[in-house]
Amino acid sequence: MAAVGAVAVLLLAALILLVMPKSGTLIVTVAGPNNRRIDTVEVFVDGAKKCPFSPCKIEGLDKGAHTIRVAAAGYADTADKVVEVGKETIVPFELTRASEGTGIRVTAEGTGLKLFVDGREVGPLPQELTDLTPGDHVIRVGGNDRYAPYEEHVSVETDKVKTIGPLQLKVVKGLAMIEAGANAEGAKVLLVSGSERRPIPKLPIKLDIRTDKSYRLVAIKKGFANFQQPIEFEPGKAEKTFVVELTAGDAQEESVAVASSHSARRTATRSSSAPRSSAKGATGTLNINSIPASTILLDGTPKGSTPKVGLKVSAGPHTVLFINKGVRKAVSVNVPAGGKVTAATRF
Repeated sequence: MAAVGAVAVLLLAALILLVMPKSGTLIVTVAGPNNRRIDTVEVFVDGAKKCPFSPCKIEGLDKGAHTIRVAAAGYADTADKVVEVGKETIVPFELTRASEGTGIRVTAEGTGLKLFVDGREVGPLPQELTDLTPGDHVIRVGGNDRYAPYEEHVSVETDKVKTIGPLQLKVVKGLAMIEAGANAEGAKVLLVSGSERRPIPKLPIKLDIRTDKSYRLVAIKKGFANFQQPIEFEPGKAEKTFVVELTAGDAQEESVAVASSHSARRTATRSSSAPRSSAKGATGTLNINSIPASTILLDGTPKGSTPKVGLKVSAGPHTVLFINKGVRKAVSVNVPAGGKVTAATRF
């Protein structure tokens, strides 16, 4: 009886081996960093290419150990992975880029700016795109009405990230923050552009300034030299603070500091009515000052550093060039015969 039982067990085991499947199914999934989808991949099993995509399902593999390797353009090759294949075995791969990517890195000075690529909004700057297709693309930076939009055609190379910027967009509408500095209390403050003279009632104040016109900040106070400063905005900097500071001196209503068509006409009228006020050989007095001190040239002739008080000059027009740390500012004045004028600026 024991022998009969042993034979029955052997027959049952042989039957199970005959019935059981000898092959299995292998499923290989491939993704990039952060589980990013990769459209084109190559899956190799035991050295033979099996799939050009992911997920790759391979049926009918012999059960047991197999080597698996995957590859994708722009990504580092993987080492062979040994896997025991059973009835259904899933093997995930996460690839790392072989380079920093293919794309652009865009930065710009200023706030509220956005990046657009080929007409599609990407998002606020700064931005780095490392999955662009190689070739030509159009980038646009905008989104803030204080700046003129910037547009550029760029060529993207495979496995390279092109750096663009920091961009400095032209300011079309600046925000001028005007504050009171030394001796500004009680001064008459104006925003001047050609014949336009806009009174500024109080300080501090914030003003939107269009840059399609030239504006100057002017301040007049008895017993002090007239103050003037151009309202200018450097590219990429739509907000700027201007400080009204006056220095002791003689204020001249008709000097360049309050240049306007009205004052020019008034000066011309006085000049025409004054008998030979600008006769040949007539002279006047010119005071020159700046904050901070600067090197000066009077009509192209070096005159040392500011301040200069009581310079005797010929009556008529003169130009003072102020130079401070490479920054140049020119101020034009008209000195009346026997009169006194101050040319002043602030850096």
